[in-house]
Order: sequence, then structure tokens, then C-alpha cells
Amino acid sequence: MRTFTLGQGDLYLGDHERGDRLESTNDAQDFLDEKLDQFFGNAHEYRAYIDLYGRVHGLEKYALLAAHGDTNGEWVYLDGGKEHAVQSWINKVDGDYSGLLLCVCNPGSHTPNSAKSILLVPDSDIDYRTGERDPIFSLLVPKVGELYSYTVGYELEQLRKQLDES
Repeated sequence: MRTFTLGQGDLYLGDHERGDRLESTNDAQDFLDEKLDQFFGNAHEYRAYIDLYGRVHGLEKYALLAAHGDTNGEWVYLDGGKEHAVQSWINKVDGDYSGLLLCVCNPGSHTPNSAKSILLVPDSDIDYRTGERDPIFSLLVPKVGELYSYTVGYELEQLRKQLDES
């Protein structure tokens, strides 16, 4: 797995046609910026929530896993031509980042979990080539569950109160 350490977080690349063309840190930063825009373009409150959650829990930055994904009873991503469980990657980096962003096709609509880091998970396949299908990304918060666009404002306020009390 190729990894790039960048300002906003770390980019983990498995088998991915776009990732194969990244030759420099600048290319990787452009790719990460593009994916962050895809994840948060219409959901700025999600990004604010992840950032504030990180401050409350002593976590920072993002980890983005970009790879081809599939399902064979469990959600897997491809790296080096081999299948690896998405949940195993989550378990390995959980607690190292405030947000784990999964840019991995999820044809089985699997719902992973984490103990410390927030997960941003696609509901199905991601169309990188044409951009014709924008998946819905779910925000999964440890010990809270899924946050929805209509509840994230309230939950942001709860985090602000926690931060003020500490």
C-alpha cells in the first residue's frame, strides 16, 4: 500500500486507477483535496463535526483509504491484487485520526464500526471516471451512531459544550 503524509492527513492507496498515476506529493495532495471536496462539498457541517470531535477527543487529521472495493460476504478493498477487509484497515488506524474517510466502493452497503475515529462511508459504488453517480456518505460516530444532516447541528452544539466544559 502506498501512503502519502500530507498536511490535512494521510492518503492510503490500494489498487486504484487514479492512485496509480500519482507520482508526487503534489499529485497526492491534489487527489486528497478532490476527495475531501467530494466528501464534504455539500456537507460542511460534517467536516466541522469531525474537526471539533477531534479536538474534544485529542485526535486530528484525516486518513483517506482509496482503493477498489468489493463484497464477498464482507467489505473488502484491493491492494497488490489481494483482498483485504476494510474493517481490518479501520481497526489498524482507529484512534490515530479524527476521521477515517473510505473512498472504497461498497456494493454490499456494509456498515463498519470504530471505537475512536469517526467514519465517513459510501453507501454503494463510487464512480471515479464519469462522476455520474455521487454516493451518499454516512457519518458514523463511535458511541453515537449515524449522524444525519438534520441532526448534525445539534450534535455540533453538544461537542462545543463538551469542549467548553473541559
